[in-house]
Amino acid sequence: MNFRFKNMLLACVFAVPSVLTASIPAHAQEPVRLADDVKVQVNKKLVAFPDAQPFVDENHKLQVPARAVTDKLGYKLQWEQDGSRFTITIQSSDKTVSLSTGDRSMTVNGKPTQITDPAKFVDGRVYVPFRLISDTFGIKTQWDKINRIAILSTDGQYHAPAWYRPVNKVSKVPNYSKVIVAKATAYTASADENGGYAGLDYMGNPLRLGTIAVDPSVIPLGSKVYVEGYTYDGLPAGGMYATATDTGGAVKGNRIDIFLPESKNKARMFGIQQVKVYILGS
Repeated sequence: MNFRFKNMLLACVFAVPSVLTASIPAHAQEPVRLADDVKVQVNKKLVAFPDAQPFVDENHKLQVPARAVTDKLGYKLQWEQDGSRFTITIQSSDKTVSLSTGDRSMTVNGKPTQITDPAKFVDGRVYVPFRLISDTFGIKTQWDKINRIAILSTDGQYHAPAWYRPVNKVSKVPNYSKVIVAKATAYTASADENGGYAGLDYMGNPLRLGTIAVDPSVIPLGSKVYVEGYTYDGLPAGGMYATATDTGGAVKGNRIDIFLPESKNKARMFGIQQVKVYILGS
């Protein structure tokens, strides 16, 4: 394989401890997430993200939780709070970078420099463009398009991806009576997404992975189905078996809503996707 080193517009998410969540301004906006399937690698190893996951924002910049990244890089990360303003300081062996939310400038070893994208609060965290980190600390970046991995090469060497994306195989669905091309969205157990019946489907069953909401005039309630064509880390790769036991006010015609056992913010990343729904049975 022939891979080339190239710079990416990456961005870093600096995690603020959960105990400070109450002090985050109420006007902080939730970012648009164009994709959440990008992984980050430092030299030969993937960066583990125990909670918040990397995502690509509306400006096509990769946002990553910085605590995990800076730990992997061997840098020190410190923060200070002054009301709703946070100052982030990152220190390597020879450089110290400091920047604050809302400011279009930062300091490198005490010297001020202008930046185009200021740090900002989003969903209880401080986000900073990672290109500032890679450029300032002289880190080469490598982009593996096939496996969608952003690789930080602190040693300046080429590194093969530490993870390979599974290849979806053509499905062999047994005994289906009908196939429907539909638009798919996702929902959670939140009460405001279930008409006040949090955790239960239309038929009174607990919501679980494999529950979908349908238009009963298109897919009868109780139908066993197989869904394929989606791309989402929280669902089985290649396709999934599901049961049509729920309905929704916005689920009309050739549309399904897939239940995801996770937060609303995470489920929102699913977006709207085109899928094939096989109604099983002869």
